[in-house]
Amino acid sequence: MSAIRAITMPKWGIEMQEGTITEWTARVGQTLAQGEPLLDVETEKIVNTVESPFAGTVRRILAEAGSAYPVGALLAVYADGSVTEAEIDAFVGAFKPADTGFEPGGEAPAPAAPEAVPTAAAVTAVAQMLVGEGGDGEGRVSPIARRLAQKLGVDLSRITGTGPNGRISKEDVEKFAATQSTAAPEPALSVTRERLTPMRQTIARRLLESKLGIPHYRLERVVEVSALLSTRARLKAEGHPVSVNDFIVHAAAKALIAHPAVNAHLVGDEVLRFAEAHVSIAVATPNGLLTPVIRAAEQKSVSDIGAASRDLAERARTGKLVREEIEGGTFTVSNLGMYGLDRFDAIINPPQVAILAVGAVREAPVVRDGAIVVGHLMTLTLSADHRVIDGAVGAGFLDTLSKALETPTAA
Repeated sequence: MSAIRAITMPKWGIEMQEGTITEWTARVGQTLAQGEPLLDVETEKIVNTVESPFAGTVRRILAEAGSAYPVGALLAVYADGSVTEAEIDAFVGAFKPADTGFEPGGEAPAPAAPEAVPTAAAVTAVAQMLVGEGGDGEGRVSPIARRLAQKLGVDLSRITGTGPNGRISKEDVEKFAATQSTAAPEPALSVTRERLTPMRQTIARRLLESKLGIPHYRLERVVEVSALLSTRARLKAEGHPVSVNDFIVHAAAKALIAHPAVNAHLVGDEVLRFAEAHVSIAVATPNGLLTPVIRAAEQKSVSDIGAASRDLAERARTGKLVREEIEGGTFTVSNLGMYGLDRFDAIINPPQVAILAVGAVREAPVVRDGAIVVGHLMTLTLSADHRVIDGAVGAGFLDTLSKALETPTAA
């Protein structure tokens, strides 16, 4: 008996609940070897390439690019040419999602449907079981369609599904809801609806948990950075283009080693302190905020940090980072000075216990050697987790950092 095999939504990490298909790189009828690219899936903050978990021919693609599907959902079907379309229909109709999908490079979860090809009578029985007598059986409604119907207040029993064996899809619910919507009161408002991407959902969930669950307190320090700007100009003239933020990351890494309580994670009831400073840098991208990590930043020069920062930022904006490059940071630097903000408060990125917010450099009068001269001031705001970092410890870290920026070194 010829085998029919399932391709399901994979699971990357314990927090992943669903993924959005950004592109199918394979097509129906294409025969793939194990490990060849099959599709791209956006999960949380990055786009992952799903490789074919086994060799086979793509006979049917069930999931659309641009749509989100839960982990374990059936995305495509592999089968050889001897398998009929009716047999594939029966397989799809009887398929029940597993709890988790395959890990990339591993085997797909075994489908609940048997690989033996059922008879025509069995196909009819399965269809009747799934569709029922006009009822709302679990099998005839996709999980995403069910959640959307609940959100929109749509009665699923009134919808005729367009999928295999009458299965109701997300698109069926959207079309029905559109036909049932009442006219907007005058004057009519122009409104667009846009579903949060997996990245935005992850950002929203983590920031909400951080804001509600972490007792933030904030310390502020104004730093005079005229010497830093002079050192930066010298490095630029020597062919080393570095930014103010590169100096901040460099100084922060040194300060983290001097104040290990700040260079830490809080996991449950345990504080994990790190021997190296893995500094995350906040990068704004078209799809949301990413925080790629500069590993062991205390061991790098300002020029090295500048080169690493430019590379990570560029690949963050073009969606080319891999998961390992956005995980494992021990402290975050978030700089909005380029937007002209004098100061702001940043939300801690757990399990980290602190984050530094950097404002713009501005000219201001300062006293130097008893005389008033034009200086360059920058405001640093440290947000710290009071469960781990006492006020004096946070102040000590900020003092060490500020003095390093006022008397900078490029080494």
